Amino acid sequence: MNIQAKKLSLIEWMVSLQDETVINKMYHFREKLAHSPTKRITIDALISELELSEKARKTGKVTSIEDIEKEFAN
Repeated sequence: MNIQAKKLSLIEWMVSLQDETVINKMYHFREKLAHSPTKRITIDALISELELSEKARKTGKVTSIEDIEKEFAN
């Protein structure tokens, strides 16, 4: 699969996402990359990170936004 096909596949997958937690993680990951221009990541590494995040979400190994907000409020 060439780079253009991979990008299109990712775009199609992202458009179909309904889970706000996954979307927020992707957004923050993108922001992290944008603020670290010397640290590049490959598409394969990005996909791997997304797969790990999705696995953590499915197994309940995540912290909710509400819990994080409570933690910061204290």
